[in-house]
Order: sequence, then C-alpha cells, then structure tokens
Amino acid sequence: MSRKYDDSLYDAQWIRDIPALLALDEVAPDLFRNRDNQRNVYRALFGGQIVAQALVAADRTAPDRTIHSLHAYFLRAGIDSEPIDYRVERLRDGGRFSTRRVEALQKGQLILTMEASYRSPVAGFSHYRASSIAFDPEKALDEATFRTLRAEDGRSYGALFGGHYPIEVRLPGKAGFLERNATGKRHYWLRAPGAESCDDPMVQRQILAFLSDFMFAGAPLSRHTVALPGPHLFVASLDHCLWFHRDVRCDDWLLFETDGPNAENGVNLARGLIYNRAGELVASMVQEALQYPVDPAG
Repeated sequence: MSRKYDDSLYDAQWIRDIPALLALDEVAPDLFRNRDNQRNVYRALFGGQIVAQALVAADRTAPDRTIHSLHAYFLRAGIDSEPIDYRVERLRDGGRFSTRRVEALQKGQLILTMEASYRSPVAGFSHYRASSIAFDPEKALDEATFRTLRAEDGRSYGALFGGHYPIEVRLPGKAGFLERNATGKRHYWLRAPGAESCDDPMVQRQILAFLSDFMFAGAPLSRHTVALPGPHLFVASLDHCLWFHRDVRCDDWLLFETDGPNAENGVNLARGLIYNRAGELVASMVQEALQYPVDPAG
C-alpha cells in the first residue's frame, strides 16, 4: 500500500467519539474485532488507534488489575477498509503482576504486536519530576490562530489539527511547528472532548494511549525541518512505548513535554512526559520512527 502523503485526507471525517472508535467485539475467547478505523494523512491507519484498541483487548482479559506499561511494534501499515482482529495471549498471572501479549491482524497478517504489563496496588514511595513549563493552554495558540499562521507561511505543509479531529490541540508558538527548533524540544497540549462522559479510569487510560501517538514523532524532526505532515517528509512509526504512572482525565488539557535526542540513518527517537493540570506526571512515552526528507515533485 502506498504511504504517500495525501493532504485531501484532512477533509475526511474523524470519529469524534473516541470511546466508540475504540470499541471491540469479542468474537471468540480472547479474540476481539474492531468496529471502526481511522486513517491518517499517509494513507495508513493512525497508530494511536491500533495501540489503543490493542490495549482495550488486553484490558478485557485483566479487569482486576491496572495497566502500568505497554511496548508495541508496528509491523505493517494498517488498511482502513479492513477490520482488525486482536488476539490476546495470557502470558502470566502472578501474585501482583499480569502480562499480556496482543497480536493485531488484518487479513491474517500481523500489523502490530504489543506486550502489556498489569499490576495490583502496593504501598510504596512516591515522587515525580515536575515540569518547568507553565500550564497555560488557554493562553496558547488555538486552531483558528494556527490556521492563520499556516496560511501566511505559504508553504505546502499539512494542517496540524482541525475541527474534524477527535482531539483538540494548543501550541505555545511557531517554534518546533512552523519553524525549526535547534533544541529538539517542543511541548503542546491535547485533550479529547469525547472522554468527558467516561468515568472509568481504565477507559481514560485507553484514550490516553490514543492521544499519545498524536504529533509525538515530530520532536526529532523539529531540529531539521518544519515538523508538520506534508509532501516533504516520509514518516512511519516503528514502535511505541508508554508507561502509566497515575490516573488521568483526558477530557481536560494534558501537557506533552517532548524532545528528540537522536536521529541517525533515518530512524529518529522521541521521548515525552505527560502532565495533568495539577502538574502531576501521569505518563511517560518513547517512540522510534522512520523519517526522512522526500522530493515532493518526485
């Protein structure tokens, strides 16, 4: 399947209700099938959807424990016209931890593998690294302002967000988005309005898995080019690792503090910390992606 950038896909209607997008049906013991897919602008399924649906499948087999980490590998680009089957293997159920392996398949071919670890609560130490960034999404660039800046820029880069997405975004400014950022650091705020009706902490973590893949791969790119999707770039996520530290509400703004410490041989590394409005560290994430410049005319 072609992975060429297609700007027209920004006009596609995203499913606004993320819990509905992540819904799975159990078709056999420990085998689940999704109902909906969401394609990205590179003609593949949005990676956050696949990771989050894989987490939903794993969660269904460990209802009495809490996810604390997942490690996923993207093996093939997903096809939006085909359902995805999620096959869960119960690797271990111990006294305090459970481990699950999930295989995501389309037409019998693996598109993702993921391992997830669950824990039972235990009394222990508590601390986190505080963010140095002021939590002020209400003062940041909103969608309308960013669209104006992008139009004034005049270059052929994709829209970063839009009203048809199930995610709302706020940006601190141009650096790292419409302009290069020599530090390789950038931050932004995300929230999912569709999460407002969900009080189940498990569902909120599933939605966080969906959010975590959105815009994340741009951090290492920001040192070298305008880190927006567009015909100037090839981008494909290779893996995705996420650690859940505290309960989260995804219908309120979350601060994503990211950096890109390494880029070499087309494989670039992104790291991120996710904070809630109270300044608490709710999750950490790491991702490698295949990213390189392309000639739009080619």
